[in-house]
Amino acid sequence: MTSTTTYVPYDPDLERPKPDEDTYIDKIVDSLRGNNERAYRKTKRGLRDAHAKSHGILRGTLEVHDDLDDELAQGLFAHGGRRFDIITRLSSTSGAIRSDQMRGVRGLGIKVLGVEGERALPEDTATTQDFIMVTHRDFLFADAEAYYKRGMPTAWALARLSDPALKIGSELLAGVDKCLLRPIGRPLPESLAVFVRPNTHILGDTFYSSAPLRYGEYVARMAFVPSSPEVRALAGVRVADGTGVNAFQDMVVDFFSCHSAEYELRVQLCASSDRRWIEDATFDWPEEVSPHRTVATVRFDQQDPYTPERRAYGDDVLSFNSWRGLDAHRPLGSINRLKRKVYDASSQFRHQVNNAPMSEPGCPGDLPE
Repeated sequence: MTSTTTYVPYDPDLERPKPDEDTYIDKIVDSLRGNNERAYRKTKRGLRDAHAKSHGILRGTLEVHDDLDDELAQGLFAHGGRRFDIITRLSSTSGAIRSDQMRGVRGLGIKVLGVEGERALPEDTATTQDFIMVTHRDFLFADAEAYYKRGMPTAWALARLSDPALKIGSELLAGVDKCLLRPIGRPLPESLAVFVRPNTHILGDTFYSSAPLRYGEYVARMAFVPSSPEVRALAGVRVADGTGVNAFQDMVVDFFSCHSAEYELRVQLCASSDRRWIEDATFDWPEEVSPHRTVATVRFDQQDPYTPERRAYGDDVLSFNSWRGLDAHRPLGSINRLKRKVYDASSQFRHQVNNAPMSEPGCPGDLPE
């Protein structure tokens, strides 16, 4: 079966970088390296410059649905019924280790094991496919230039602000939004609004790729959506004040001590060759033009997702990079070209100073119990 909607076929020429993009990317890499070094001097540990704090490391499976429409049966999802083992890391996107009472964007890294095929990068010899998602539907900055000019000042400040200062800032922003901006119909900029939105249960959140990737013969964005009743019931549930600095870790551990969980992996296919769909990561792909459609089910059984051994493996050994995977799922657009250099530089630094091996898991058993 095929859809009646016309989707844009993948073509390398869909990517149209600005002439000075590499200059901005190099400046960002240098600046973030400074943040890495500052964090190491402070904590004597190498931290990720984003997604520094983990809340749980999960072992699960990803099962491709049968009878997918032709345009959905692509790449990793080409063969219905195929089941892959996965390792998943839940995190906060901040590059600092903060209290879970702080509002912000949460992250999800999915590592699919046993994936054979042509790789996006020639030097990549792994057999894993990484998908990296966040709780913000669209990225906060359009491209590398916007990230350098507006995102880096925020990153600089967040690397230095204390939790109490950040909390006061969030409360002030919330007051400005409620009392001044909303009455006149002017929303906060999205890069600030994420510090105002309520803190919700991470297992009930929906996660998004927030930037496009190749999807076999097409181009797509992805979403990770709660589907089993137990996690659907957690959608929008507020994190109560006073639940502690590690509230998310406690919630995840408590949940999986007595529950399993299922999520749907959905894709939204690109339906326009307009440059914004690929190069502007803030551009919202309209659902009425191209809705998200389910291609796979992700399942997690009962487990202890944050034993000391798992935490050490997740923090020191595991790395996630959207460029680690099949050429059929090559990341696209300026923000993803930025991530290629940023993620690699951060991982190299972290593993080096922590004297930790850079190795990819080959089987589920590589993740400690």
